[in-house]
Amino acid sequence: MTAAMANPNPNLTSPRTIDDIDITIAGHPWAPIGMGEQMRSHILAGQALRLNQRVFDVFRYAQRTDPAHGRVLDGLERDNLPGGIRIFHINGDEVEPVIAAIESRGGRFEDGYNIIVPAWELPTYPAPWAEKLRRFDEVWALSHFIQGSLKAAGIDSHYTGQAVEPAPGPLLPRRHFGIRESAFVFLTFFDISSYASRKNPFAVVELFERLRAARPYQDIQLVLKAKNGERGAEEWAAGIPPNSQMKVIATPLDTLGVRSLINAADCLVSLHRAEGFGRGPGEAMALGRLALATGWSGNVDFMTKENALLVDHTLIPLQADEYPHWEGQSWAEPSVDHAFELALPLLDDPTRGAALARRGQYDVLRSHGNRAVGLRILDRLQTILAESPRFNPIAKPPATRQRRKAKA
Repeated sequence: MTAAMANPNPNLTSPRTIDDIDITIAGHPWAPIGMGEQMRSHILAGQALRLNQRVFDVFRYAQRTDPAHGRVLDGLERDNLPGGIRIFHINGDEVEPVIAAIESRGGRFEDGYNIIVPAWELPTYPAPWAEKLRRFDEVWALSHFIQGSLKAAGIDSHYTGQAVEPAPGPLLPRRHFGIRESAFVFLTFFDISSYASRKNPFAVVELFERLRAARPYQDIQLVLKAKNGERGAEEWAAGIPPNSQMKVIATPLDTLGVRSLINAADCLVSLHRAEGFGRGPGEAMALGRLALATGWSGNVDFMTKENALLVDHTLIPLQADEYPHWEGQSWAEPSVDHAFELALPLLDDPTRGAALARRGQYDVLRSHGNRAVGLRILDRLQTILAESPRFNPIAKPPATRQRRKAKA
């Protein structure tokens, strides 16, 4: 933890309000990666509540080419990191480089109330990274699964969730991706270059082959979107039985392309072994598409048996080098048999799947829409202003901090 709360502003005579506090969202706002998407969704949630927030790009390494990112970030970026409240969308392994980057640009980490919003996909957050999180005044969790993972590593956190509400606007049609207009389309996402076994795409291929065998004359298609596929899609696709019913999309897509691809599908499939949050199924549900996913980890915050198709699983220990910090960790092995039992009725009665998708869209926007997440963020910010001596002259430091000070 920082020393910020132990040294409140001596010139402060009345509590600060949310309107006169600098709120800066720091991280990788332009990056086409999960942490970048996480940060942008937080910004949109704050905008839904009209929070006075600014954006700080720590490393400035990402190309600024995605128009959708520009619309989110327009007019919000600043070159320096002021005091007030800073919310860092970074992981534990980034803490030291981020602090060094701040100081290299003339800032001081200790000059603000610092919050970190990490991400992790396994039941226990890595111990070396957890120690880095202790430099922050508090930690926020994007899912109850991540909250439990942090707790297992001895880190308390506050749950905020992550917004998945799509931006309004036109989307690209199926023909843009070469997807048949007549088909019932299943879609899955995975990353070739980074532990593809976590996303488990071959289980989705197996599911699809079984569906085709059961309904050989049904017009169905599987689309596999491979991230970083431009460097390895052909080799990966060689492991898929050749047939015209499966299509690998390896070209990089911007935000509009990804959202359009999800919208072009009838059912997003995620037979994952672990998800910190599960943004793919969440975005699919928010777009009114059906989601079929492993019933374990972060996605069960918004997926239930009443609004989606949750696949049974067993927990198995990770083997050596299957994922970073794998030692002592477990993840899910989804049942392809159960996934088949859930998916087959969709082909026989599409109206049932459509009704489930409508319920899913309502539920996910109610719990993980921009306003819903924004309200949780606002509630936590107001609590900080009320309880932190940095912002409230009559607030008392937390008991744990008082004990540390007395002991020192």
